[in-house]
Amino acid sequence: MPDKNDVSLEAARALLRSLQGGLPDRLPAPPNTILGEAFDRQLLESQGRRDGRDIHMFPAHLRKWFDTLSETDVVKLERLMALKAETVTWIEGKNDRELKQLDGVVEFVSSSRTAAKVLMWVCGAAVSFVVGVAAFAKGGYDMLAIFRGGK
Repeated sequence: MPDKNDVSLEAARALLRSLQGGLPDRLPAPPNTILGEAFDRQLLESQGRRDGRDIHMFPAHLRKWFDTLSETDVVKLERLMALKAETVTWIEGKNDRELKQLDGVVEFVSSSRTAAKVLMWVCGAAVSFVVGVAAFAKGGYDMLAIFRGGK
């Protein structure tokens, strides 16, 4: 009498074929002939990755996003993550229109600082010129007085 756990050879082969057909999509597994670094290389190549970054365990949307990041993008992200929590909270509360206006404000402040530096130099030069003219005038007046016989 056959045991209830006995499976016919044909049923076992059908089960094996169905598992072999469905597994590669869900779980990449090496055949018995590929092991270690060769399998890792094959896995990366199957994902279109040859740079050795090990991100195959992330969801597809994150892998796609990681592929688009350059080193400069990563540096920018690190700078953003280094911002104070209050700053991030403040920026999160702004809508697109306010953020565009904020860009304008930053440009205005930057140009105002440049204009202030230029005006500082212009005013300093003007004051220096007036003081120099007064000093030379006094010196010239004293020199003229010496020649005329005074002082």
